Amino acid sequence: MSKHARILAIDLGTSRVKVGLVDERLVTLASSSRVYPTLTSDVGMAEQRSYDWLGAINAATKSVLETVPSSRVDAVVVTAQMPTLVALDAAGDVIGNAVTWQDSRADSLVLAHLDHDSRERVRVVAGTPIDGRYIIPMHLRRNGDPSYQPATLLSAKDYLYYVLTSHLVTDPSTASGFGNFDITSASWSDELTALWGIETDLLPHVVDPHHAAPLNEVGAAVLEGVTPGTPVVVGAADSVCAHHFITALFNDSASVIDGSSTVIMASLPAASAVEGELLVTPLVDPSTCGAEMDLLSTGSSIGWLAKLLALSPEDLEELAITNPHRVENEVLFLPYLARGEQGVIWRSDLTGSIDGLSLDASRADLSLALFEGIAIETSRCIEVLRHSQSLQRVVCVSSPRSRHLGASLLGALLDIPVLALAQQSPSLLGAALIALEFIGDDSTFQNLDPHSLLADVPRFETVYRDALVRKAHEYLKIAAHANDPQRTRSHA
Repeated sequence: MSKHARILAIDLGTSRVKVGLVDERLVTLASSSRVYPTLTSDVGMAEQRSYDWLGAINAATKSVLETVPSSRVDAVVVTAQMPTLVALDAAGDVIGNAVTWQDSRADSLVLAHLDHDSRERVRVVAGTPIDGRYIIPMHLRRNGDPSYQPATLLSAKDYLYYVLTSHLVTDPSTASGFGNFDITSASWSDELTALWGIETDLLPHVVDPHHAAPLNEVGAAVLEGVTPGTPVVVGAADSVCAHHFITALFNDSASVIDGSSTVIMASLPAASAVEGELLVTPLVDPSTCGAEMDLLSTGSSIGWLAKLLALSPEDLEELAITNPHRVENEVLFLPYLARGEQGVIWRSDLTGSIDGLSLDASRADLSLALFEGIAIETSRCIEVLRHSQSLQRVVCVSSPRSRHLGASLLGALLDIPVLALAQQSPSLLGAALIALEFIGDDSTFQNLDPHSLLADVPRFETVYRDALVRKAHEYLKIAAHANDPQRTRSHA
């Protein structure tokens, strides 16, 4: 076993890629990130260009390896946003743009293609209350284009692994984003594949997250400075990698992972039945699964309001924290700005709204109300997860520059401890942990004191905490009838 392992971990996120060189203690020796655009020229559209990903990865990797010169790489591992569709033709070339999980244009197709009973079968077999933000519906929506003749359907992570190794494979957690994966057998479901009317030949082979293949010459050109033949570990979906890292530190915890969206996840025995409309996601350990709830527009809503107010997201959080009138603030912000929600409500047609505005409302009131709304929605999700699993604590991870306002608000709303990790990039570190497990060098990390990685969570005065709980009750009354009190949920 190597005394000084070096893992190059790649996290292909929704808006940027982060590359880190991580050692056997899961200490990040160097990291770099690069952004890439999302194309949104049509209503509901959210597409990206695969060559933008590769260019960003190349630049970030060179920056990392220049920061730690002469450092070898023992293994590469990947994690990525999901589900994002990348279609390859028979020659292995990408067809058009990648369709990201933020793209909602296939929602109507799901409602037209599947009746209530069929959607229920997808929920039972694949573990998801299905909508259009999954790979097969995205694929079917493109089928009418004569230039679209795919030979293989991949996720973003699968595509990156293909570029690096020439292997067409996926892991169980990423496969669960296709819409036809059997979470019990950990294989493609013949029933659901037929239900969607596609051929199994379009799908990649499902392998364990610890599966590895050698870096090829093309991949070595992308990861400039990494030697061809270096093992590339498959890894897992970004949310699953983050949860893997958090639960390695704290057992029996719910993970709250903030980004463009927020993922709330708890671990369950694989065969457990779950209550409520949850995503059931395979985890790295095949004996467990994740019960997951997603809030689609949290970080993106914060970015939107910050831009609207000509602030940075960090300044927006500061404005909310220092609001001198937080106890009296009557503004209620329902943060459904992605035109959909996969938390407690699960409605693809839902839109955000603001209630309680008056001439006295300030920028600070709007800012605090948004963070409060996100915290209230997060607490609702955690309460649902607690129906299926006994949770000892909640562990939150937010942006590196966050002051952990979200964790503070969540702590005021819940009756279990809420912790915040000072250690950032949980998806990157969770992926690196998978690679360390592959090479048999994770023992050093297992001996770390997890409390040394915690950040200070600000605490508010009791009078505001009490006011926030009262405000949450009012929020829930409005959320129960969000947008249209007479409208039934779109998936029902």
